[in-house]
Amino acid sequence: MQDEQQYGPGLAGACDVSWEEVFQRIGGALHAKVVLNRGWDLAWERAQWEQSAEKGEELISVRLYDDEVIVGPRWVPGTDSGCASCAEVRERNTAEHPLADTLDEPRVIPRSHQPLLPYLLDAALENLADHPLQPGELYAVGTQYVRRHRIPRSFFCPACADHGTVAADDWRPAPLALRAEPLSPQDPTRGVGGSHLVKPGALRDRLVDARYGPIQVIMRESNVPFAMSMCLAPDAAAPGHGRAGTFAEADPVGIIETYERLGSFPFDTPLLLERSYREVSDHALDPTTLGEHTEKQLSHPSCQVLPYTSDASMDWVWGHDLASGEPQLVPAEAGFYQYEQRFKLSRRAARAARVVARQARAAGRTPEPGTLRKYFHDSSSGCAAGASLEEAALHSLLELAERDAFLLSWHRQTPLPRISNASITDPENRSLIDLIQTRGFDVHVLVAKQDIDLPIVWVLVVNRRNPFPATYSSGGSGANPSTAIRGALREVAQLVTNKGQWNREEAERMLDDPWLLVELEQHPQLYTLPEKLARVTEVLGGPETTLQEAFPGWPDTLRRASDGTVRGALDHVRGLYADAGLDRIILVNQTTREHADVGVSVAKAVVPGILPMCFGHAQQRLKNLPRLAAALAGTPQENREIPYDPHPFP
Repeated sequence: MQDEQQYGPGLAGACDVSWEEVFQRIGGALHAKVVLNRGWDLAWERAQWEQSAEKGEELISVRLYDDEVIVGPRWVPGTDSGCASCAEVRERNTAEHPLADTLDEPRVIPRSHQPLLPYLLDAALENLADHPLQPGELYAVGTQYVRRHRIPRSFFCPACADHGTVAADDWRPAPLALRAEPLSPQDPTRGVGGSHLVKPGALRDRLVDARYGPIQVIMRESNVPFAMSMCLAPDAAAPGHGRAGTFAEADPVGIIETYERLGSFPFDTPLLLERSYREVSDHALDPTTLGEHTEKQLSHPSCQVLPYTSDASMDWVWGHDLASGEPQLVPAEAGFYQYEQRFKLSRRAARAARVVARQARAAGRTPEPGTLRKYFHDSSSGCAAGASLEEAALHSLLELAERDAFLLSWHRQTPLPRISNASITDPENRSLIDLIQTRGFDVHVLVAKQDIDLPIVWVLVVNRRNPFPATYSSGGSGANPSTAIRGALREVAQLVTNKGQWNREEAERMLDDPWLLVELEQHPQLYTLPEKLARVTEVLGGPETTLQEAFPGWPDTLRRASDGTVRGALDHVRGLYADAGLDRIILVNQTTREHADVGVSVAKAVVPGILPMCFGHAQQRLKNLPRLAAALAGTPQENREIPYDPHPFP
């Protein structure tokens, strides 16, 4: 044990306990600094952590309450172990604690008439003597429980986290250096080093904790015809979903998707604040190349964005040109889709907004409350997770190509080739098709691939029994055509088997006025109406083909072109983008220390000229996209006014 121990300001008179004995029994075997306090005091806890961090010593904080003793977590310098402040912020957030947004508020449970503290503390010390705390582990002893919890670091921690910094005008990150990790033998879009992430139970054991999170609970859906796990994390923008053949396979996929959601805001990423494009144009992406809104959209009451000009002041984040590796600025709201919110902030977004406020103060300006802005409505399209940045970047491009292809297909309104169901031989895909058909829907697997030469499908199911719900749509992409089809079929199968149906009356209100369509869920809801059947089925009637003819050589095509590495696969897909005229790709690394601690990387590719997946009629960014204009030449929508018909995709 270190020579130094520290009593907290709330400890005096707490109870008749020998504190020297506490120090010896907790810290002796671990050679750690032990500090004790009654309840929670942020300023004091932060001071203890800062002292230990400066000296490079381990720290164990003990919080004493009348009905509970919290020992730890054991913070070890140079590791991913969370500190006491990480534990406090996680508990307040996970439990929807009334003080969740005010960590500087003390937390002390009122004294009972017969304090149990001496007995609880003694029980804790006896157990810890036989079973010392591991790094990042916390020990809680209550009146009816004794539990150990693992505390991962939190990017909201007020003590050990770096809440982002303001990038200086002359600061730039180093050029991007991608690694050549060998490909997985099973999947040419994944590396060999990521198998630990999907090992059944591994992430669940580390990350699922009802009290401290970060994954609060995994809910297993029983109303879908496959294993589906929904993972809830209070810090994430939305739940993560995992779909697979078994729950053991679905759980880690859901957890990884939850961590993908955690990349939606630059929690610890340097930002360049309040600059116009004119000021940074020498080393920045022109925002107008991402698509623009029309005057009619901008003036409509349902519009959620502000008019953009090259003189508009906005915040920027550094990404890297995927071809050259050179750093390039992109609008922060394009790199992080939850960056700003115009409407009432959620608790998670409110904390995120305070990060921005801290950055603003560091830059010498005072942020005005309630003035958050967006110039470009965006979505999570293109945000992807992987066991490496190369993996995440590759899957980002696969997803963007999928969304771009079926949006182009939708706007063109011309028949697409249809893959015969008989040529789809994958057992799970066959089962899903049979299931959907038994529910009264005809299944059309359409080749949605446009000018980006990847396996991309649009699964359109049409109700042959009842007029409502008329249709459902979904898209899929991937190196393996069967995997692409499976992803789309699972999403549609979930819709047709879910007992909760769309509200027809609500959908009908959007029928005559598409400007009422403002949310993601309303897009597929609109196309459940029989009145929209003719519009959706315009893509039917194309030539029939087989799966092998539609995507010849895949997935071996990617494996051969990759030269056996994830980076090689990424370079090949980037080349397919360039062949389609999309020769500029800026990769934004969304990975925080929370991601890195788990072994997950998250990235979003920003691609000028690609069709953006936006939700809400007024939010569609379709102006100033030359590639879209060229694709519509000679089609029914060539001369139509923007915005075009709302798309049907979820």
